[in-house]
Amino acid sequence: MINLHRVSLKFAKFGKFKLMMFGGSIVVGLTDNPAFPDLPVSIVDLKAASDDYGACVSTGLGGGVLAMAAQNAARTRLIGMLRNEAHYVQIVAGTDLLKLLSSGFTAIDRNSAQKPLITPFIRNVLRVQSEQLRLILKPVPNARLYQVQLKVGDVDWQDGGIHSQARKLIIPGLVPGTVYHFRVRALGGSTKYSAWSTPTSCMAV
Repeated sequence: MINLHRVSLKFAKFGKFKLMMFGGSIVVGLTDNPAFPDLPVSIVDLKAASDDYGACVSTGLGGGVLAMAAQNAARTRLIGMLRNEAHYVQIVAGTDLLKLLSSGFTAIDRNSAQKPLITPFIRNVLRVQSEQLRLILKPVPNARLYQVQLKVGDVDWQDGGIHSQARKLIIPGLVPGTVYHFRVRALGGSTKYSAWSTPTSCMAV
């Protein structure tokens, strides 16, 4: 039997801040992604809806009927766009789980039994712009998030943040001319986290 993977639509029930982050991660995952060339919602429109929702959330923190009404309308619009993208990703990805995960969406796990996560592999480190490096990982099935650590020289490992994207993981605030060592582990699964990846190094510019 052919196992078609289904995209999880749980994002429709996310809290406002989690939905803000999720919308941004989908914009990153689908931007220039060759696996999904004919998106039903353009990246420009999706980013605009995601940014608008974020702005409405910030405005609505002080309360007010009009502010909350605008926030709810922006939320409905963003979720509708994400649903359209999700259905398209599901159709195009078919049986290819890694293709589905590259979009930023998650898949519904048919197996209720949790499994240990495999160790991530850092495929490449790119210089995005000054003071930033981008880690590109091989996505880990069933991973929910990725934790990064970094260090300079022989000092202890430092926290590099929790990230949702395996292919577009940005590390900001680096010192130009400094060589950084990175390692990553996946979060989720029955053991809660994977083993740390083999460290890799790159100089920031």
